[in-house]
Amino acid sequence: MKRSCAHLLASFLVCLFLTQCSSFPGFGGTRASRLESLGYEPVPLGMVSGDARFSAVFKVNDAPMRFLIDSGANSTDIDKKLASSVGLRQSDGVRVITRGALGREISSGRGYGSLQIGSIVARRFPFTIAPSTGRKTSTSSYAGQVGLDALSATGALIDIPAERMWIPGPRSERARKPFSPGLGARSGLGQKVLTLGTAGRLPHLILEGRLEGRLVTWVVDTGAEVSVMAAESFEKFNIPSRATNSRMIDASGDRVALRHARLHNLEFGEVRIAVFDLSVAPLGEVRRYFRDGAGRPVDGILGMDFLSTGSALLDSGSGLIYIGLPER
Repeated sequence: MKRSCAHLLASFLVCLFLTQCSSFPGFGGTRASRLESLGYEPVPLGMVSGDARFSAVFKVNDAPMRFLIDSGANSTDIDKKLASSVGLRQSDGVRVITRGALGREISSGRGYGSLQIGSIVARRFPFTIAPSTGRKTSTSSYAGQVGLDALSATGALIDIPAERMWIPGPRSERARKPFSPGLGARSGLGQKVLTLGTAGRLPHLILEGRLEGRLVTWVVDTGAEVSVMAAESFEKFNIPSRATNSRMIDASGDRVALRHARLHNLEFGEVRIAVFDLSVAPLGEVRRYFRDGAGRPVDGILGMDFLSTGSALLDSGSGLIYIGLPER
């Protein structure tokens, strides 16, 4: 008899429509030297052709594979065929239900093997083994995605402008305190620091903001190329939008048309964005499962466009985003 694991939401989006933000703090600084002084070591990130999201080559059972870096996923998934090719066996009697952002269920398995990120090796790491569907999905160009479980467990930091992941080395405080969740707030890493919440009992990272004086909450998702506001929230504001030829594709391969809109004076704490272009799409399934600290459904997803223009450093383990490179 199979036992069902807690429902997981897989990585959200692959969008082809690119947006732009403005009025973030200025850039330039010495973030890398500060992280190196704290004992962190760099792992190079890259982008595959036609994709604005980060990926990196990690090792699964000593075999190198390219994974999407996806803070919008709580699990680390791997394609079933690739898992089998490196001896990663699916555990009997365990079924994991994942969902695409548009709601389709995907029945996956669970398997344990080694995962190496830079110099850090987890010998018995729990992978979600996803079926090989043959469809184009948000992760079909990769072996799978590295989610919040691996990012938080390793203490990894995602440095967007440097195109690097930073992991704690043997000189770091994390090496002396291996169960600490993340680096925590430190000076010299950014101009502003934003604190993230979580989606209730789910680990997904939620950032609160204000638009026209109203609370708006967002899932921070490096697995999304662009930021998307839920149509269910967008319609509450008297803001025009226009149709586009772009589509959103989720982890199951389902697609939905996107609209374009421009927001003005969007605020995140002390960070104010004068003009923020984004996409609009129905996100009923995301809103069903992801709620903010007050129990409200989230209003949207902040993707790589927001993080790139903000020159962000994401510390998922500590629930922090540094915005803007530190001044020299």
